[in-house]
Amino acid sequence: MAKTLPLSDVKTHLPSLVAEIEGREEEVVVTRNGRPAAVLVNFDEFARLKATLDVLGDRDLMQQIRKSRRFFGKGRRGKSFEDVFADPLPAPGKRRPRR
Repeated sequence: MAKTLPLSDVKTHLPSLVAEIEGREEEVVVTRNGRPAAVLVNFDEFARLKATLDVLGDRDLMQQIRKSRRFFGKGRRGKSFEDVFADPLPAPGKRRPRR
């Protein structure tokens, strides 16, 4: 659950709020005159949200996702990693050599 604080408290406690937000994935709603004005979130959460919005805002990509969901929803199978890249899937944590 998001913590809600007035701007005056945020100004006073910003260093400790940033430490809290950085350590936990929680957000702080900042109010001005009793109304929500901004949200503080940790950077990783911001990056995830931004990436999600980028995908959702890309019409071509969303169309391809819908098409793929219909394809796999009918029980069909797509190509494997090996089919696409002609290499076995690398073990987690290991990188494929560059060509």
